[in-house]
Amino acid sequence: MTVRNVVNDWLWIARYHIVLVAMTAMVVFGWLMSGRYLVPLAAVVGIDWFLINLLNRITDLAEDTHNQVPGTARVAAQKGWLTALSLVLLVGSLVATHLVWPQLTPWRVAVQLIGLAYNYRVVPTPSGLSRLKELYFFKNFGSSVLFVLTCFVYPIVTAGHALMTMPAIATLALFFVLFETTYEILYDFRDLEGDRLLRVPTYPVVHGEQTAERIMIGLLAGSGLTLIAGVALGILGVRELLMCVAPLSQFLFYRPRLRRGLTSNDCLWLTHLGSAQLVLFLIGTAFWRSAGLPENIFLR
Repeated sequence: MTVRNVVNDWLWIARYHIVLVAMTAMVVFGWLMSGRYLVPLAAVVGIDWFLINLLNRITDLAEDTHNQVPGTARVAAQKGWLTALSLVLLVGSLVATHLVWPQLTPWRVAVQLIGLAYNYRVVPTPSGLSRLKELYFFKNFGSSVLFVLTCFVYPIVTAGHALMTMPAIATLALFFVLFETTYEILYDFRDLEGDRLLRVPTYPVVHGEQTAERIMIGLLAGSGLTLIAGVALGILGVRELLMCVAPLSQFLFYRPRLRRGLTSNDCLWLTHLGSAQLVLFLIGTAFWRSAGLPENIFLR
């Protein structure tokens, strides 16, 4: 294999696009809630999502092989040392961050425990032990909880204060959960054949493709309406209304690609689109403030 192919494999193994969007989202929402750009904390978020995604690649070999996800053969060949690497990185990073932010340690442990339950059969059910990934609804909801913890709870805990009210934070978190779940469903469309084969209860597998898309459209609309309602009620400012661009652009981006069949590269660029919009929001608001314009505008 060429160097380029090897690098490409490792990038897919790390799911770097998901790591990047999680890090960027934490910086954006951390700034909104605390008024600070918590860039060092973004590295911690990156490590946590890297670990969760790496373990997911290790435990999903059969599904990823069927779906021809890049890097799967490399994971299968090096499964043992990748698992050991995960353990070493987890313990080492927990010790390091505890020295700087001891108040963050319980939340990081909680995130990794949820990640463990997502990837390994440790969740008790009436039919025996299962993974969150194998449980209807909880597959997508579990990932949303992880994003809320790393992008909302982490910055509040480390900053030690919040400039926004709790209703405002809750409204933003609800928007984010609804919007983020659409990413999960789109990835499930990409993995549809493998999920059907292994009977993973995703929305496209359980309800069919048309109904799953309707659920996704409802979530996109719900995320936008959440922001609009928050602004109309005076909970959020007009600045946060700019985030309505995200569900609209998501709809416009995925629609033609879903019709022809969603690919891994489609999901990659869809995630990069989310990261780019978050960065644009940060840059735009920074220029806005430097021009001496109002920080935010509230309708009530």
